[in-house]
Amino acid sequence: MKVVLIQDVKGTGKAGETKDVADGFARNFLLPRKLAQPATKGAEAQVERQKATSEQREQRELADARALAGRLEALQVVLKLRSGKDGKLFGAVTNADVASALKQQHAITLDRRKIEFDEPVKAMGPGTAHVKLHREVTAR
Repeated sequence: MKVVLIQDVKGTGKAGETKDVADGFARNFLLPRKLAQPATKGAEAQVERQKATSEQREQRELADARALAGRLEALQVVLKLRSGKDGKLFGAVTNADVASALKQQHAITLDRRKIEFDEPVKAMGPGTAHVKLHREVTAR
């Protein structure tokens, strides 16, 4: 039986693919669990439309991420934290500190989990953070 997969099915295929599977597998597993639907012209056309819209959305997200990366590359964030006499901070700069400073100083809202450091910033002075905006776009 030919089916169009609605969701990824381990060992069978990814969402949107048209597969030829055993009749029993389709009737007893895939169709009742709404993992697939019978391959008709309407179902295949619907999958193509979904692919096109998801591709457009992906391109738009990538363009937005690249634009935001360009803005972030030019920015500097200044944090005011407590430190000892020798210039060492009490604790380290966290990704939440950077996210809140970006929001306050530059009106950019980022999820703190997207901000990463190569090494912990534990002393006063410049430091670099990486912001993962998209799987293809990372800003410093």
